[in-house]
Amino acid sequence: MRTGTRILLVLFGIFGILSGFFLILLTLGVLNGTALFFAYNLEPFVGDLPYTALGFVILFVGVLLLVLSVPRGTRKEGGNIVSFTEIGEIRISFKAIENMVLAASRKVKGIRDVNTRIDSTEQGLLIYMRIKTIPDLPIPALVGELQSVVRDYVQEISGSNVAEVKVLVENIAQEKIQKNLR
Repeated sequence: MRTGTRILLVLFGIFGILSGFFLILLTLGVLNGTALFFAYNLEPFVGDLPYTALGFVILFVGVLLLVLSVPRGTRKEGGNIVSFTEIGEIRISFKAIENMVLAASRKVKGIRDVNTRIDSTEQGLLIYMRIKTIPDLPIPALVGELQSVVRDYVQEISGSNVAEVKVLVENIAQEKIQKNLR
């Protein structure tokens, strides 16, 4: 959803909430006799339950519009990135991006298991990685190389901007020690 649409939903939502509260308070007699409305005869609305119900409906619609205006996470199962060229539309699934991340991580020596998750923001892709490394490697240098390789590879192959590559080193993989039994 675009920012302009969100702003309109927020404005209509706030207007709906205020209008609903006003109508409810008016029909319940709370605003009866206030100096704010001295030029208007609002007595016929006091105690009129259909207008009270209408106030609650307007209030509900206002809250609903505010909820709809709140941006949600853009990752969904089967999510994708959409770009346009002069010839047409290009869609790349998050699953394809995850496979690109796995292919890129294989180029870095010292990485064992890799799990990925992709999110999309206005700044670009957010790539979350959970990895296991082999023992005795300096983790900051290894992760820095991994982040760089993944970012460059995904940007080159997909044509999409990578805003950030977040890496969690979940564990150090223990190589199996084999015993020679004779």
